[in-house]
Amino acid sequence: MTEGNFVKRPLTLNDAAAYVDTINAIAEQIGITDRIQAESALLEWHEPGFDLGSSSLGVFDGALLAGYATFWATAETPVRPGLHWGVHPRYQAAQLDGLLLRWGQEQAEGVIPRCPPEARFSLRSGAHKGHAFAEAALQGAGFHESRSFYDMEIAMTERPTPTPFPAGIKLRPYCHERDLPLLVDVVRDAFSDHFGYIEEPFEKDLALFRHWLDNDPHFDPELLLFPVAESTGEVVGCLIGLTQDYRDPAAGFVDTVGVRRAYRRRGLATAMLQHSFAMFWDRGKKKAHLDVDGESLTNAVALYERVGMRVYRRYAVYEKVLREGVELAKVALE
Repeated sequence: MTEGNFVKRPLTLNDAAAYVDTINAIAEQIGITDRIQAESALLEWHEPGFDLGSSSLGVFDGALLAGYATFWATAETPVRPGLHWGVHPRYQAAQLDGLLLRWGQEQAEGVIPRCPPEARFSLRSGAHKGHAFAEAALQGAGFHESRSFYDMEIAMTERPTPTPFPAGIKLRPYCHERDLPLLVDVVRDAFSDHFGYIEEPFEKDLALFRHWLDNDPHFDPELLLFPVAESTGEVVGCLIGLTQDYRDPAAGFVDTVGVRRAYRRRGLATAMLQHSFAMFWDRGKKKAHLDVDGESLTNAVALYERVGMRVYRRYAVYEKVLREGVELAKVALE
């Protein structure tokens, strides 16, 4: 089948089922047991600042979605936009990868004027390690592998015994209606040392957190850990646990864990993780997952390994530089 025999149009909300069917078919092809549901796609597509009609492309063969691409440039200064794309295994000989990647680059070139003229600008995409089709397509389109991300897991055979929190630090309950702005402030501070970080306006981050936490059916405020310094009442870190990994209902999921810079290297992150694992166990989850930058500037991988986690899947981030210039994102610790 040639390109001209397909129907090409933006995705709509009604395409969510076809979209996840194609993603799950790709996962099955490359030996990944995870499966996602249409509700996850819809939650993503409703993210503030994302417009499905202008930022997506679906390539259809009848009712079957042969290929898809979504383009993400929702940042205030989108110097690192992202492209999520895939081709159904039945159509990987139809050269749809070239069509989708060209479309993505055209979208990226269209947002360059929104960035400072001196800024380095690159389009990012990715592929699961070992997915030969996607890796070859990206390399053929001029992308180069720039970074690795890991999915990590702990499989528990008994309830973990959490270590005590550092001296002078205790947990306090999180009240979602009251504490959401404070949670956003803590995450912004903790993640300002992460590779690729570019500060966004506070209100924009607040809207993003409100969207995800208010609408994610797996969010439970009781699984959010809020450690405070007893002497000042300052919240010094956070851990956002979800009742399950959206890709694997048998696993709990650590969505976010971070510690303010002044309170690092005291064992706080270790204590939060162990408490989280114990809470998952109490809810019948014998394993827990999280995702991490494989080359984390704060050495997060080593932390997770120390609490018993292991890498079970690798994901490669690919980048295509469309304009050289000054790097605005965090790339090293100060």
